[in-house]
Amino acid sequence: MHLLEWIVQRILDRREAEIQRARRDPAKTQSDLLLSLLHAARKTEFGRKHGFRHIRSVDQYQSQVPIGRYEQFDPLWRRALDGERDVTWPGRIRYFALTSGTTTGSSKVMPVSGRAIRYNVISGKSLCCAIRPWIGPRFMGGPSLYFGGCTRLRPQGRALIGDASGIASRHVPRIARRHRLPAQEISDLDDWEQKVNLICTRYLDAPVQWVVGLPSWTLILFRHLIDHAQAAGRPVETVIEVWKNLKAFVHFGMAFEPYRRAFEQMLGAPIPMINTYSSSEGGMNAIQWDPADPTMTLELDTGTFYEFVPVEELNRPDPTRLTLDEVQVGPAYAVILTTASGIWAYDIGDAIRFTRLDPPGIVFASRTAHQLNTLGEHVIEEHLESAMADACQRTGLHIEHYMVWSETPTANDPRGFHDWLVEFTRNPDPDLLARFARILDQNICRQSDDYAAHRANGFGMALPLVSPVPKGTFYRWLAQQGKLGGQHKLTRIPRTAEIVRQIRELAGLPKCPRHASPWSAEEDVSLPN
Repeated sequence: MHLLEWIVQRILDRREAEIQRARRDPAKTQSDLLLSLLHAARKTEFGRKHGFRHIRSVDQYQSQVPIGRYEQFDPLWRRALDGERDVTWPGRIRYFALTSGTTTGSSKVMPVSGRAIRYNVISGKSLCCAIRPWIGPRFMGGPSLYFGGCTRLRPQGRALIGDASGIASRHVPRIARRHRLPAQEISDLDDWEQKVNLICTRYLDAPVQWVVGLPSWTLILFRHLIDHAQAAGRPVETVIEVWKNLKAFVHFGMAFEPYRRAFEQMLGAPIPMINTYSSSEGGMNAIQWDPADPTMTLELDTGTFYEFVPVEELNRPDPTRLTLDEVQVGPAYAVILTTASGIWAYDIGDAIRFTRLDPPGIVFASRTAHQLNTLGEHVIEEHLESAMADACQRTGLHIEHYMVWSETPTANDPRGFHDWLVEFTRNPDPDLLARFARILDQNICRQSDDYAAHRANGFGMALPLVSPVPKGTFYRWLAQQGKLGGQHKLTRIPRTAEIVRQIRELAGLPKCPRHASPWSAEEDVSLPN
């Protein structure tokens, strides 16, 4: 074995041993971590105000530090951004990450301390441990390719601000740097189309072993890669025919199931597709260790203390705050994070569900602020993603992107309905489209009692309207917003009707959608399970 390979394997062996130690008693690992963070920040302004010096337990922390949102922390973090020391974390914070968020909300600025960066490096080792079984004995036998946002950081006062991936890229361990693509000058590009073309041109023959990226953008990269290879005269149809050494794809940031069939078709051979749960606030928080099981195992010792609030209590004045030894499998919990960057009991706006408790494993449920409830139907992103994956699987259709909006009743039709704007990889015929809509409807009825009640006999809500949009519609809209590529992503539920109007206009669809299909909202089409 090459010396470098031997060193890397021993580093990963050591990290796996640390992970196993942390998992033996998750609650104690987390409690010890919290007390360490409190001790470090006891002399900060925030620490003095909330009595960090006297906190000796998780219960004391929860009684003295309320759950906060960005609006409460923003003035403090802005002062830290301006160079003030010891605000919520000791010393001066050099780096600040712009949240990826969604294309419908404004970016937020999050502090990233030196200690948090070191924890992020440890999480990177955890990810390498998770994919090591699929890469094989020659882990350093080819590079990885991180397909993220613009990594260039801009100075603001004495700080540097930019994409979280840009901060991380500057602290990749030296031993791994030469095995990571693309080159820094390509990563630093903010022209996304130029970046894609350079990656496909420069690395057409690279022995890439694994790729990391947002599913929607990685599909576009793969399509361009195949196009470049064909333009070079190669008789290829799949990614594996170009990157013959590719052994794994690591994804993040959005539900993968609606894209799975498109990836399988474009890759051309089965490879592990591994999910991660990350946030600008806490870094990489959970990793899928088994590609056959969607569960992601929480990182317990990498600088983030977790609390969980039942989603139905989130907006109460004094919600229940649970730790890992108090949660249950099944219910949806809002995620509250405390981190080594001076982020304290912070509501990040995500909801998760536990699928197991030993070791703690989760699946992403939804954004807590994103739901369809204009008509009282209470449909969340988790419902939409499940329904879309089901409809794609049962009809054989593939999608690029989609959005869903609640259309309100009119004088002519007192029922509202859900308008699904869907970009298919191929246009379905009317009968298949009708079946697709019915599957969406039935799946959401099974998940949401309120939706099912509204849909009963077509009385309160009409059947969903699936509006196919031409290929490239969402891409053009993102380009108009200056949000192409990287970690920018479309929210499934837009914040305003204006966004829906813009996309319909780009797609050449009527501004005000109405049902105009040959099938009735009330007909009961029996579908196979």
